[in-house]
Amino acid sequence: MLNLAEVADYPADWQHAEKRIHPGEHLSLPGALLKWYDIRTPEQEATPEVTEEARAFLRAEAAAGRLEFRGEMGFVLNHRCDDKYFMIVCVWRNKNEMCQAIFARDASGYGPYQAAPGTLRATQEVVELDATSHERRGWSRFLQSARDDAAKQAYLDDACTGQLI
Repeated sequence: MLNLAEVADYPADWQHAEKRIHPGEHLSLPGALLKWYDIRTPEQEATPEVTEEARAFLRAEAAAGRLEFRGEMGFVLNHRCDDKYFMIVCVWRNKNEMCQAIFARDASGYGPYQAAPGTLRATQEVVELDATSHERRGWSRFLQSARDDAAKQAYLDDACTGQLI
């Protein structure tokens, strides 16, 4: 058995960065209606041009049929990490399952995230999980509702905001 000194041993000079969640305008795509969140540190300026680039990328992917939307609702996390951006697209499928696709932005723009080989793969950072937890609770409330247009609108109107630690 490993002892505590052998696990989660990170450099003493590493600091966990505070982040903030900024809800944006919903994104309507063929087969999906998605809430939008930009995530960044408090000192990082908003980058509306990158957000629009991400939205245009998703529009193109959906129009080309490369995203498998099936009349679903969900959310997008566009997360700025220093000078990098990661975009996680999540939809609620089969009533209670969350499916996701991960994209990364490089010099040529957004594209599919190339995960490192292996069975264990990165899915979300700890700061992204706060928005996902909020969305999970909101979707559970929707599933327990009449699931009519008013309930759908209530889900869309319930946005995660604030500071992540």
